[in-house]
Amino acid sequence: MAGRSSSFELLHPKVQKWVWGQNWSALQTIQESTIPYVLKADRDLVISASTGGGKTEAVFLPILSRILESGSSSGGYAVLYISPLKALINDQYRRLQDMTKDMGIPVTPWHGDVSASVKTNSLKHPSGILIITPESLEAMLMNRKQTLHNSFDGLMYVVIDEFHSLLGFERGKQLQSLLSRLENYTGRKVPRIAMSATLSDYEAVERFLRPDGSMPCTVPECGESDHEIKILLKEYIITKQHDSLAVEDEISEDIYNKLRGTNNLVFANSRVDVEAYSVALAEKCEKNNVPNEFRTHHGSISKVERESVEHELLDGSYPVTAVCTCTLELGIDIGKVKSIAQIGSCSSVSSIRQRLGRSGRRGEASILRIYSHDSEEEGFLYELRHSLVQNIAVVELIREKKYEKPCISAYHFSTLIQQILSCLTQYGGFSPKDGWLLLCKNGAFRNVSSTMYLDLLKFLGEKKVLAMTHNGLIVIGEEGERIVRQTDFYAAFKADREISVVNRKNGKEIGTVQNMEEVGVMILLGGRRWMVEESDIKAKRLIVSLVKDGGRASYVGGGAPLDRLIAEKMQEVLEADEIYPYLDKNTAAIQALEEARTFYRANHLDNPTVRGFKEVITITWGGDKINQTIHLCANLYLDKAVKTTAVSVSLSIDDMVAILSKGKPKAEDLAALLPREIKCEQKYDEFLPDNLLDLEYGASMLDVDGAWEVMERIVSFADCVQ
Repeated sequence: MAGRSSSFELLHPKVQKWVWGQNWSALQTIQESTIPYVLKADRDLVISASTGGGKTEAVFLPILSRILESGSSSGGYAVLYISPLKALINDQYRRLQDMTKDMGIPVTPWHGDVSASVKTNSLKHPSGILIITPESLEAMLMNRKQTLHNSFDGLMYVVIDEFHSLLGFERGKQLQSLLSRLENYTGRKVPRIAMSATLSDYEAVERFLRPDGSMPCTVPECGESDHEIKILLKEYIITKQHDSLAVEDEISEDIYNKLRGTNNLVFANSRVDVEAYSVALAEKCEKNNVPNEFRTHHGSISKVERESVEHELLDGSYPVTAVCTCTLELGIDIGKVKSIAQIGSCSSVSSIRQRLGRSGRRGEASILRIYSHDSEEEGFLYELRHSLVQNIAVVELIREKKYEKPCISAYHFSTLIQQILSCLTQYGGFSPKDGWLLLCKNGAFRNVSSTMYLDLLKFLGEKKVLAMTHNGLIVIGEEGERIVRQTDFYAAFKADREISVVNRKNGKEIGTVQNMEEVGVMILLGGRRWMVEESDIKAKRLIVSLVKDGGRASYVGGGAPLDRLIAEKMQEVLEADEIYPYLDKNTAAIQALEEARTFYRANHLDNPTVRGFKEVITITWGGDKINQTIHLCANLYLDKAVKTTAVSVSLSIDDMVAILSKGKPKAEDLAALLPREIKCEQKYDEFLPDNLLDLEYGASMLDVDGAWEVMERIVSFADCVQ
């Protein structure tokens, strides 16, 4: 096998021995193409291949070879491996231990659940591979500065797993800053290797991986996958006679019949939906006198319960289906999963592709079942069968390997505040200029000008987050000390409010909820019904008792924002004639699509203006961000309130002509129209002056150029058909 591989011949003999032990017939394309680049260590790399496609081996086979060739088993960590989740770290720790057990290369996991003794011993003799979360790396830079040179002087690589989960988000910006600070501290550049299964906009990915562009970046060939994917899309219609609870029961029945007896993952769009379906499935098992194979997994379930579900899936001794949120989306090792189910609308192409990659390993096909539902109450959106068409659009984009583009233009002022406080803790203090050079001009926040930075420092001083010494140094202020002492300071993102839920019978925590419920209210948690018996506001705790029978919980909530990529694909689906082979013939899917296309054509929706409803609607196919921007433009220029959906705005063509005649506004001027509380979305936004808060919201949540492009296209089309 590998003896005929040029890349295999480059590996150290001990690594070759491990490869032979895996009984591989050949290296995969991503491994063949990546190994030479990693060994040269003269550039950054973006490794993109499907889940289970061999990315980890593509990166670590050459990394281990280079460590062995260098003969360095001490002198600091050779590899800094960044992973977004503790569970992922635990998984990769086990995988790398298996690879390195005969190589003498230490592997150290480092997160909040790892014992202090393991960390202390590792720091005494740092070597090998350190696997760590961004938050734990933050804590290390802040609190263990005396060990940094000893730990990272010999650093050879930085590897970032599940890179798509960081792109454009606060944690990603935090990691950018941490790596920049680390290189500033050690005084040298270290190659960065990003891994993900769902990347397409490689130019943006490369810019986000290393904002200063100081090293070249390469995307090795991943090869064409011949992996089989099976998709089935079912449609359910909610009416007054056939309500949402009836649809929930039908979907639960299908999941029960199709998934029992094998390991599967069922994703829902909210924790409440996860709980509702978990309870419904458990009741079906009880009703049929069979063991309950269905488990619950989401961020509000206690750590013990989540790990128990993961262990059951991995163990494989008996069939288990986990009903979950995105908590099982990333690459946690849960063993062999036969299929994936998605309940409700798919709002992200990359997310669904990531979920799909969790099944079909070891040579089997990946299976995805989508349970779509549309409601007559949605009016115009129902006529377009919005959920069904949206789900078809996502599947088609997966087939075309097109994913959403990350937003890398945001300022991330909230994370900048955290990084300022972190650096002040690390260094004790700095001059305003030195802080700007470290974090902005030469750091991760390169789009933050010196004027913006000084505005921020001034406001933070007024809020007592920062203070200034008599010799002009910036130090942490009274409010800043309080912030830094908080247990969640190391996290750049805002955590959900958590109310502890405790079982009265045994005193154990079941999990958490976001709302403080009153006594007598029934809640769903952990796939069971609980009655609130005590509600302790001060302690943020609910005492509950198990309830065998009771009513159902209902949930109404807006889904995730819809990207323009999906919205425009929805229009293509409606204009096509194709009956997609994955539409289920036994539900309303094919008929519903035909009805949506009939409505589209009968109302001439290729001409964007729709009449016949309560108001004039213009179809933009722009997605939520663009339509929100058009709404604010109408607010600014026409003093007009506008209703929006992901695909439409309640404006006429004449209104759009009037807006366009005024000229493009600045995004921050549009943001200024919104109340401050709406714009304070990130963790430390409350400490931003209005001008910076408007800049942040405008850059991250609005798209003026996109809105202008959409409106000009619509007006131009209208002119052509007149």
